[in-house]
Amino acid sequence: MRDSPRGEESVVERFAPLFSPRTVAVVGASARAIAQGNRFIRQLRDFGFEGAIYPVHPSETMIEGLPAYPSLADTPEPIDYTFIAIASERVPNLLAAAKGRVRFAQVMSSGFGESETGRELEKDLVKAAHQGGMRLIGPNCMGTYSARGRLTFVEGGRDVPGNVGVMSQSGGLAMDLLLRGRGRGLHYSGVVSLGNCADLAADDFLEYFLADPETQVIGAYLEHVANGRHFFEQLRTAKARKPVVILKGGRTRQGARAAASHTGSLADNDQVWLALSKQTGAILVDTLEDFIDTLVAFQAYAPRVAAPTGRVVLFGNGGGASVLATDFLAKVGLDVAPLDAATAQALARLELPAGASVANPIDIPANILQKDRGAIAQKILEVIALSAGADSILMHLNVPVLLGYRDVDMLTDVIEAAIRAKEAIEGRTHLSLALRSNGEPEAERRKRESRLRAMKAGIPVFDEIPNQARATAAVYGFERFRAKRSS
Repeated sequence: MRDSPRGEESVVERFAPLFSPRTVAVVGASARAIAQGNRFIRQLRDFGFEGAIYPVHPSETMIEGLPAYPSLADTPEPIDYTFIAIASERVPNLLAAAKGRVRFAQVMSSGFGESETGRELEKDLVKAAHQGGMRLIGPNCMGTYSARGRLTFVEGGRDVPGNVGVMSQSGGLAMDLLLRGRGRGLHYSGVVSLGNCADLAADDFLEYFLADPETQVIGAYLEHVANGRHFFEQLRTAKARKPVVILKGGRTRQGARAAASHTGSLADNDQVWLALSKQTGAILVDTLEDFIDTLVAFQAYAPRVAAPTGRVVLFGNGGGASVLATDFLAKVGLDVAPLDAATAQALARLELPAGASVANPIDIPANILQKDRGAIAQKILEVIALSAGADSILMHLNVPVLLGYRDVDMLTDVIEAAIRAKEAIEGRTHLSLALRSNGEPEAERRKRESRLRAMKAGIPVFDEIPNQARATAAVYGFERFRAKRSS
């Protein structure tokens, strides 16, 4: 972390008060109304925060049942993390008066560098933060989420800590990632809404996530990187030690204008980002959906050391879907090659009923998949993993079709078969699952249940085969880059 006032601490130690704070101050809560600070205090309590919470208010003595203090210098203990949601012009004086008792301050307030009239005020803000002995997150941001530290800016749930660390220069997208991530089975080591990056910026948090042992996958939504050289050097020095997935806003001329009005940024040339991806192995994606899908894949997979061949086996129920999927897989550089003779013979020995196709793609009608309560699906997966020489098995299921068999719970049986197979083939090949649905409420409910069950077992789950294919291709690209760099 650049310009740290904390001496020789490691980057992980320096950021510890941010992701696992013991004391939190809240500026912008009221005894007479429900302000942003009140909501933040309630979110902390609901999320299970066990440390001390100190409301700060110039005149109130009690807020949300907690003693309030007139300034950051008056709290009973030094503050690890301060949440600030008051009028922008009042913030600099507040921070300057902290007298070195605050480690990190997060400014939710807007009205700073994202507008022409606020740029000087933003400079004053940074100067005041450093004068007060702290580092600044924001302004114009939602703050920090950490399940391990029980710190959050979204409502609901007590999420399990995970291995995915994300930074976002959009507060709204940071909330999307958390709320949508819950439904997708993503578990985060930390999520930081960066806002204007007046002080701490993307390169600082990249340095932290690369060093943090709790983080194995890094995601970043970026609109600008002020210290691009440091950001690039961090990636280059890391030598693809961890996958870094980047969703870059403002890559077109129109998008650059939108980014400038959002955070006051100046977007970089798109060719710069393409070159950065090529030289460092960072994965550049185009949409929020692809961003989440790629994080889902990397959360489940430990990237292999050997370079993948690109060969995949497609297995599921639905012949037409398999044909379309084969076309799409080829477009993203994945090879749905015919099975070798040994694998074909091993599948033939399973004596599948008429109607099953054991070429690649492997198409097994739903009534056959249910044989022996899904055991046939497990046997097929194990045969493929043991003898087909494929880097990945892409399994796809038509959820409404499986639910159509009322006398049995075919969906659960096949999901459990896939989980058992995953345990048996661990380390041999990647296994992923696409659960295709029709949007009907019952199908969606069962799909959500099945997704979370499979994700908990380490199988990444996607909504459609193209999503599954793009995420698989991203994993292959990263594995190829790392293998090439290590050779």
